[in-house]
Amino acid sequence: MSYARRGQRHSETKLLTLNQPQLNATQKPLPEDPQCLQIMSFTSSTLPYSNLSSLNTLTLHLPASPPQSAQGIWLICIHGGAWCDPFITSTCFDATLKHLLSSSPASHISGIASLNYRLSSYPSHPTDPSSPHDPARNAKHPDHITDVLTAILFLQDKYKFGDRYILIGHSCGATLAFQVAKKRYWGKQYESTEALELNVESPLAIIGVEGIYDLPNFVSEYAHEPFYRGFVEHAFGRDEAVWKEASVADVDWEESWTEGREVVIVHSEDDKLVSLKQPERMWKALGERGWKDDEGAERRRRFVKLKDLDHDEVWEDGKALAEVIGEVIGRLT
Repeated sequence: MSYARRGQRHSETKLLTLNQPQLNATQKPLPEDPQCLQIMSFTSSTLPYSNLSSLNTLTLHLPASPPQSAQGIWLICIHGGAWCDPFITSTCFDATLKHLLSSSPASHISGIASLNYRLSSYPSHPTDPSSPHDPARNAKHPDHITDVLTAILFLQDKYKFGDRYILIGHSCGATLAFQVAKKRYWGKQYESTEALELNVESPLAIIGVEGIYDLPNFVSEYAHEPFYRGFVEHAFGRDEAVWKEASVADVDWEESWTEGREVVIVHSEDDKLVSLKQPERMWKALGERGWKDDEGAERRRRFVKLKDLDHDEVWEDGKALAEVIGEVIGRLT
């Protein structure tokens, strides 16, 4: 597994300014529209959404000239890293976002947030082992999803975008994205917390990238690799009934996610960490719940298969993922 470097907290800089994007041979120049060019300038900052730990932060990108609220859409990104990797952070989507912001769909983006959240313990990490005294790195389910819900609620309260957003989750971030739409009470110990009140409005669309959707089947598939069972147990404990309840493949989306209009499952055939069995399982489950792959379907599902990209290379390269995100933006705006 390749790693990204951890970003600085509470920094504020002018980033992602792409008024003159570099085009490859297959890209067309952006239209000479002043509004389209101006929107490419985003102000970026990292800020806390909770005081529970040093990882309860998000990276925020706001356009210099946002679209009208009725036409705009937010993007909220959730990183992967097996619920425990300290080097996989909110900055992992930067390459994808830079590609996206050099394309015309960027003119419809009202804001982008990439979330950090508390991680599960990883005491055997080769260079940055977790300490049992660090609140940022001893999370157990439902801590991860509680953090994600708290972050989304923070953003919705501040920016008033309601359900006009797309959730984009990579690997275990895809699990978390669908857990948002699953709308469950995730643990009695959180009854008094803000996140459990679940005033969170679910997104219009979810893009699952190299995702994990069925935890028991996932661990069973990789029974010969102890690391897989290890990180799932660190995140969810040893009770496999908890794994099943936290999984997102078998959900009555008609009841829990009435706002949902589109699901896109993105997976590389050359992913060496998560095989195609996981996205195929999710794709089949969506179809059984009434999601259709027709262009005009009210609740649409799509399966985008990539090639020549490993698990983390999908976001490290970012081009193909940016195209998928741009297409979803275009259909929702």
